[in-house]
Amino acid sequence: MTGDGDPANTPPRRRFLAGAATALAATTAGCGYVPGGGDLTWREPLRVGSLAFDSDRWHLATDDRLVVVENQSGRTYDWEDEEWGEVENAAVSVLEPDGTVRSAGETERQAVGSPAVGGGAVFVPVERGRVTAVDLSRDESAGGSPAEGGTTGGGATDGPDDDAVRWRVDFASVSGGGESETSGPALGGVRASGALAVAVGSRGIAAVDAETGDRAFAVSDLWTDGSGREPADLTLRVAVDGETVWALVPGIAAATGDGNADAAIVGYDRGGNRRAERAVDAGHEWIAVVDGTVVAGAPGASMSGYDPDLDRRFTLDVRAPNARSTAVQAGRGRLYYSRGRTVASVDVARGEVAFEQSDLPQGNLAVDERGAYVAGIGRERDAGTEARMAAVGVGGAVRWEAPFPDGVEPRELYAFGGRLVALDGDTAYGFRAVPGDRWSPLG
Repeated sequence: MTGDGDPANTPPRRRFLAGAATALAATTAGCGYVPGGGDLTWREPLRVGSLAFDSDRWHLATDDRLVVVENQSGRTYDWEDEEWGEVENAAVSVLEPDGTVRSAGETERQAVGSPAVGGGAVFVPVERGRVTAVDLSRDESAGGSPAEGGTTGGGATDGPDDDAVRWRVDFASVSGGGESETSGPALGGVRASGALAVAVGSRGIAAVDAETGDRAFAVSDLWTDGSGREPADLTLRVAVDGETVWALVPGIAAATGDGNADAAIVGYDRGGNRRAERAVDAGHEWIAVVDGTVVAGAPGASMSGYDPDLDRRFTLDVRAPNARSTAVQAGRGRLYYSRGRTVASVDVARGEVAFEQSDLPQGNLAVDERGAYVAGIGRERDAGTEARMAAVGVGGAVRWEAPFPDGVEPRELYAFGGRLVALDGDTAYGFRAVPGDRWSPLG
């Protein structure tokens, strides 16, 4: 329902930048120029529609793209019915490594929590307790309005078929909660793999098939700890690994039979059966899965890893981060996190801290198979307030470091497809992530 600009009259800025870069490379070829880490390759606005956008926006990086989900509102014209109408929904777009931004589709309602990506789709929790799956492989030139269509799954809503929307499912229908269509249950977000999409609600979780939306299982009253209070961010307590859903559950000491514990890690299979369960200390607040190892963190205290049967593999007395760490699963078995100007990496297979690298720019963290990247305010010797970026390899050595272009203040950072992408407002800046020599007139 949204329209892109006129590409015939306004050439994309990245084409100009790419052409300028090519000309510069040709001009300086005799001066020893080699494109290197931190070199700017393109700059692109992220918004692809013409409607007004709200402040709620989510970014999700995969190995080869960045998925953007943003709430929008306003008036749009329906050419078939020849009338104006109000739109209150969320737009889904995809940013490719070369800077191309394309529209993937729209939801029928506005997003209310953290989306998730898996199996070629993005799963968006929307208003009134519904999850909408938007297929990311859809060609934006395909017909149909994603805000009006949708295929059906177990408990899915009605509506004509549409190429962009894979399915829509009401959380109440798969959780057995019985909430009304008007109010709906409160959804904090979605966690997903290529096999399952799991809606995380204020009372429990509900899993559906990622491809069809058919019900898999639901667990209600999962977060009750006996005091009537709920953990702050429930999505941090859920991880999905293939067809296994892992939950870090508070207040189940009686169920585990361990009087000294008031929390547990529980693994559910696709049918909702408990395949593994282990009591843990109540200080643990987040869970992640890295190369088959279940990792739980107690912020500021420790980090522990368990095999799929929840036998302990390691416990590290480190200052675990407050939120789930960023995990790299491309055969590296690494988990990265940052504190202040220090980046740390945990080798999950060995059960040890692989490295801690200090004296780095303080700010955002991104990771890929090559290691970690940080971007933010530089050190005092770097003029104090200059925004800089640095790349740290899997061995802990700094691969390269560079300043940002003048006026760019990185608010978020992502690494995918050989690019390091920094977001500043509505604009994305793509930099080379590979190491190399920066330009020098001396060759």
